[in-house]
Amino acid sequence: MRSARTAGFALALALALLPGARADETEPDEAPAYPGAAAPSGKRKTALPSGDRVPRDAAPSAPAAARPKAQKPKTPKPPARAAKTSHGKAAKPGGKQAAEVVSSSPPITVAYPPEGFAFAAGRSMFILGSVAYPRRPFRINGSTVAAHPKGGFLAYLPVEPGTFTFRCELDLPQGTTVWVRTIRVRESAPTPAADTLLILPESLAPANDVELRPGDWLNVRMRGTPGLVASFNLPGIARALPMAEAKPGTYEGAYQIRYGDRFEEADILMSLKGPGRSQVQAAAAGRLTVAAQPPGVLIVRSEGIVNVRSGPGQGYILFPPQGTRFLVTGRDGSEVRVRLSERLSGWIGDRALDWLPAGTPPPRAVLGDISLAATPDADALTLDLSQRIPFQVEESPDLSGLKLTLYGTTGHVNWIVYDPAGDFVRQVVWSQQESDVVEVAVRLAPGRLLWGYDASWRGAHLRVELRRPPKLAPRPASVLKGRIIVLDPGHGPSAPGAVGPRGTWEQAVNFLLAKDAAALLAKEGAQVVLTRGQDEDDVPLSERTKRAFARRGEIFVSLHNNALPDGDNPFDRPHGFSVFYYHPHSLALAESVYRAFGRHAPLPGEGLRYGNLYVARATQMPSILTESAYLMFPEQEDILLDAAKRRRFALAICEGIKDFLEGERRRQAAPAAKGKKP
Repeated sequence: MRSARTAGFALALALALLPGARADETEPDEAPAYPGAAAPSGKRKTALPSGDRVPRDAAPSAPAAARPKAQKPKTPKPPARAAKTSHGKAAKPGGKQAAEVVSSSPPITVAYPPEGFAFAAGRSMFILGSVAYPRRPFRINGSTVAAHPKGGFLAYLPVEPGTFTFRCELDLPQGTTVWVRTIRVRESAPTPAADTLLILPESLAPANDVELRPGDWLNVRMRGTPGLVASFNLPGIARALPMAEAKPGTYEGAYQIRYGDRFEEADILMSLKGPGRSQVQAAAAGRLTVAAQPPGVLIVRSEGIVNVRSGPGQGYILFPPQGTRFLVTGRDGSEVRVRLSERLSGWIGDRALDWLPAGTPPPRAVLGDISLAATPDADALTLDLSQRIPFQVEESPDLSGLKLTLYGTTGHVNWIVYDPAGDFVRQVVWSQQESDVVEVAVRLAPGRLLWGYDASWRGAHLRVELRRPPKLAPRPASVLKGRIIVLDPGHGPSAPGAVGPRGTWEQAVNFLLAKDAAALLAKEGAQVVLTRGQDEDDVPLSERTKRAFARRGEIFVSLHNNALPDGDNPFDRPHGFSVFYYHPHSLALAESVYRAFGRHAPLPGEGLRYGNLYVARATQMPSILTESAYLMFPEQEDILLDAAKRRRFALAICEGIKDFLEGERRRQAAPAAKGKKP
């Protein structure tokens, strides 16, 4: 799962009539597979595999709206090509030369990359697929490729810029069967030679239109002939603005917007001066606007995935819920800059936002009273705010509390009211950190640990639910008895994930693995919830975590299988399982599951990892994402298709969850033995 994925990518595979490659979460936010794919934009359904059998050549079917609901979609398979001789001509049936090879599947099938695939500049690329006769000599572009006993193959071969063809040849007694796969390899732009005078147009930045305000910096960049004098010009500014050569052939410059500057979609012209009076110029694709109007106010419209980034295309810092308001202070293409405080700004995609009417005052709230209310499995903290402002929640590393940062807020707290029935929260304190930033610190009672939290708006009230650890059954009962475990079979029909050499969809393997793990957990008394109840279910990422919390899940595990980014060498090191977490309250669960994988998985470990993945960011319970194997390797695909071997991964997940809960049960039992509340 290594890159963003799209329904468009899955559709391209279906149109090519090939087994599909990844389309992630993306997500944006599952861990990515083959980077040729990005986050899905639409949802489709496929047929559910029967029993333990994963369809070899399944491809996404047509959209559900295009067929009667009662019908199951048919599973298209790649058409068998006529066998070709070593001269590339199709053999005629009954002729002296080899006729078409008789087989239940094509003699050669390429699963990835798809026909016409656009590969970013690189010197080598992997290709995977299967052959019907694995013992026969097999070559790709003249290099011998060893097929796995069950037919799968994986090769890593040199490629050249432009239109590039993988020529696959399988020697059979009747002749040589040929299958070709053509891709497009982007040519990397070399640094121009010193004896030329050249600017590389695609290197000019900004590439997107930018909107700035007085005091902001405009940063420009270009690549061209090294060792020359570079500058850039803005309309209305007489002098050329200098650019420095940051490294050979790369020039950078900057200009601070002044009060009085008036630019409206102004061109940014860059120049490179050669010997004598020679000069070359080029305009950046992005144009400059200096806003003359007061900043506007936007409101989060979407209930789905919304992120505030530290910079355009950079890492996440906030995850605002629907209804949160922001003051807009700039733009870079489709991302707007929003003010959080005097010292901090963020960037957010404008597709999830709505503009409020001109003249809407900037978001500004007053924090009033704070109250606590005990519930059966949590303490609910309610903050009385006059408006839905941006906020951030940070857990203490030792899980002894959390801190809320409220932006655009001033404090006027007269009362903090505790629930006498509550014994989970020890103290709530607030402070004015900046003129418009309030911090609220929640400290748990001694010996208490935060299990998770949920922050949501209730009108203008911010409600933060601090979840307690579940009360675990005492020995000798199984620690899983009565526990609500949510298993998330990663991907789905519209974003099927990675593909194996023999055409195995990741979405189907993930679902079978989830069923295996669910059976083991249920056998010990756990209540298991699957976010995808059937393999054909298509569930958005945001809906998966919502379903988990709606069922009051206590542990969340998203099950995946991996693939490498395009161009990575699959043979440079061993590849196997990995486990991802995001929040501190999920680290102990991730550690336990990773150790269990080490005991049971028939593959090497790649390490416990922090991962900024959407499902791993679920706050309400310990949440992790597992990558059991690399589906792109023939031998690992075979392991996942073998029910007995696949259940070793399920056993690792189940045992890891048990070990994590056993640690919590020991912690709960220790104070009880001393006559204290856990």
